[in-house]
Amino acid sequence: MLKWIKEYRFYCSLAVLVFIPILSLNSSSKAAGDFNFLDRIIVFVTAPVQALVSFSVDRTARFIQSYVFLINTEKELKTLVEENRKLISSIHNFREMEAENKRLRSLLQFQDSVEGKKVTAQVIARDVTTEFQSVRLNKGSAAGLENGMPVVTHEGIVGRVLRTTNDYADVITILDNLSAIDAIVQRSRARGILEGASDFSCLLKYALRTDDIEAGDMIVSSGLDGIYPKGLPLGTVTSVNRKSYGITQDVEVRPAVDFTKLEEVLVILKKDPLLQTENVQKFSSTN
Repeated sequence: MLKWIKEYRFYCSLAVLVFIPILSLNSSSKAAGDFNFLDRIIVFVTAPVQALVSFSVDRTARFIQSYVFLINTEKELKTLVEENRKLISSIHNFREMEAENKRLRSLLQFQDSVEGKKVTAQVIARDVTTEFQSVRLNKGSAAGLENGMPVVTHEGIVGRVLRTTNDYADVITILDNLSAIDAIVQRSRARGILEGASDFSCLLKYALRTDDIEAGDMIVSSGLDGIYPKGLPLGTVTSVNRKSYGITQDVEVRPAVDFTKLEEVLVILKKDPLLQTENVQKFSSTN
């Protein structure tokens, strides 16, 4: 008998796997009071198997659902992250545009107060050498710029055009020691020559020791050098050193223009020489 079972064990196992579900279904269709002894044995044997199968199927279904949910969530998260990056980039662009619009509005308002033709240009580079304190503009001779033309902003005087190409221009700033601007103290009308001294300051030279100059005084252009219009801000006096000898005093000036934040400028094209002469004569007659 044992030999026969071993020989036909496959068929026996198949019969058990087929008949047990049938018997189980037959038992499950009966009421509890209709169970006979064989039904009770079948239920006792198959109930744990059914519970295990049901548990496994339920867990597998939940796992598949969770896995699919996680995949969809990951895709949605990637989409949200990408949209968030785009929104942050847009916000930064809008803020930059807003700041640029504010600067341009200030420059346009200032432009209306300056006589003559003007060209708006952007600062695209700064000289990193120690030879010159200069900046480069994105406009050149094709836009009408020439050597010697004054460059200003709504804050004050930047400098003058040093050299040009067809599309670019280099501007020597008032911070350069080669820069010399005829200037006056707005409060006392004392005169001097403003020259560059360092990356952050200028000196008002040739001011008489007896001139009334104090820290906090505004220095403006006199208009007598034939380059810069009269009355444009140059800087503020930060210190005054009156020596006990000599005829001049040392006056340090902080530029009105913040060159570390300089982005847009206004280039004033050359005026009619007759108009310049009239301005000089008018200034001379009032002083």
